Amino acid sequence: MAHYYDAELQRPNSFNFATDVVDYWAQSNEAKWAMHWISGDLKQERQLTFQHFSRQSHRLAVLLRQHFGLEAGVKLLIIIPRVPVWWEIATACLRCGIVVCPATTLLVDKDIEYRAKRSGATAFVGDESSVQKLLKVKKNCPKIARVVQIGDAPVPDGVDSLERLLKTIPEDAKYHGPRPDVKDTSMIYFTSGTTGNPKMVCHNHISYPLAHTITGKYFHRLKPGHLNWVLTEQGWAKAAWAFFGTWNCGAGLFIHDDRGAFNGKRTLDILHRYPITTFCAPPTAYRQLVLDEMRQHLKQNRPRSLIHCAGAGEPLNPEVRPSIRPARREVIRLWKEAAGMDICDGFGQTETILVCGNFEGSPIRPGSMGKHSPGVPLHVIDDDGAETSQDVEGDIALKVDLTETSNFFGVFDGYIGEDDKLDRRLRSDGKGGSWYLTGDRAMRDKDGYFWFVGRLDDVINSSGYRIGPFEVESTLKQHPGVVESAVVSSPDQSRGEVVKAFVVLTPDAARRDGGQLMKELQDFCKENAAPYKYPRKIQFVEQSFLPKTISGKIQRKQLKAMEWSGPARTTAKL
Repeated sequence: MAHYYDAELQRPNSFNFATDVVDYWAQSNEAKWAMHWISGDLKQERQLTFQHFSRQSHRLAVLLRQHFGLEAGVKLLIIIPRVPVWWEIATACLRCGIVVCPATTLLVDKDIEYRAKRSGATAFVGDESSVQKLLKVKKNCPKIARVVQIGDAPVPDGVDSLERLLKTIPEDAKYHGPRPDVKDTSMIYFTSGTTGNPKMVCHNHISYPLAHTITGKYFHRLKPGHLNWVLTEQGWAKAAWAFFGTWNCGAGLFIHDDRGAFNGKRTLDILHRYPITTFCAPPTAYRQLVLDEMRQHLKQNRPRSLIHCAGAGEPLNPEVRPSIRPARREVIRLWKEAAGMDICDGFGQTETILVCGNFEGSPIRPGSMGKHSPGVPLHVIDDDGAETSQDVEGDIALKVDLTETSNFFGVFDGYIGEDDKLDRRLRSDGKGGSWYLTGDRAMRDKDGYFWFVGRLDDVINSSGYRIGPFEVESTLKQHPGVVESAVVSSPDQSRGEVVKAFVVLTPDAARRDGGQLMKELQDFCKENAAPYKYPRKIQFVEQSFLPKTISGKIQRKQLKAMEWSGPARTTAKL
């Protein structure tokens, strides 16, 4: 019988990632390793088979459902670093119908509290660090009934040790409970928006777990035996892209448990030392890898097995950034000269699979997002829902079939509202159908290539991190020296764009040393929100400087336009 990887994707009546993918490859002679894991210092190494993840996910499913008593549909919030047990737990949840809610290890306790309360999570799994953060706010999260810690560190009172509990489950234990329905929720990711706190993105059991076969097969160009290294952390949806896309193709994940800042030389050394066939990184990383000293190091330490390079995670060719566009093309050229391979860009969202990219057989046009993914109904539309003419800017949209007869199902079920109802943010096409609007703008040329223009809203994408201005403004507001602030994106040669805050100070704070106060505000943001959100640029302004509507709402778009078109302004030291 043909496997999903071998056939064109069709909407199935029944599918379970654990049984139909992980167990399938565990019984196949075609797949080799499911994971090649190395520690951050490169001193520890593990090669794990699909048989390993099949066995461990069965055991964990038994533990979660039968010993913990977790029912299908309950939420499990998981915050652990890049260690194999993350994939074991995620596969177990998918096997037995528990909803996985991943979050980044960068979160502070207040961020965790919001996600725990907002998701209604019943269980929490974390390492020593994230468990300690949760315990600070657990009294405010009454629905969390079970806290589980991984690793060898001492376990606090009221917390279970996963390793200790798992010893009570036989090695050959099998989960024989009911399979979740394909329409059931499988994963929930939190993604930043323009207003309010992060939104909950709801995926079912095929919109991510199966549909990412397209991402793995066509974007990463994976086959059984390949080894795929995607630079991302487990709290981000890009990790799920790699997880599902790679294993659906019978390929292996290469995981470097790096918990520090990106290191270009170490990245090149890893590509040289290990049999990695596919490498995917954000443009920010590639910009560092093509610096003069890095290219020289690359020439002396060629990648061992690399055959394909991809880039994703940041906007590619925004028309509002003419100063950045040539630099982007320069990166592509320099990388090809040094590594001998193109960087194949792709575009997608937490809400979708890879919907657009540079695929085999189509020449790369530097700066373009490429063409629509196979089988993906990607379009550029106007305000009336009609498709735009070539080279005319419009909204990037996906045709959504609410009758569920279409074979495209790689889009989320919707944002989960406060009333637990789903909002898919759809627009009528005027013909009885619906569009899902990505919130991004683009143009499409006569040959079907898409060219990114920019975000429709004010969400900031810095080094692949989506940052909502409201989150940063809310944190700054807590500082006693801040009266008001407005946060927008600001151009940056290395990161594409960074967070900039226009800050109105109290009279006392305005009399302080500006440089010292900038650093204090940055440190304050790092301590009171996830560190990646802090403003790398700060400009102190008078209240009259901030453009506002009649109702008093700050007009961020005016500030953003000024920032991208005007001269460089006062910034804090990075």
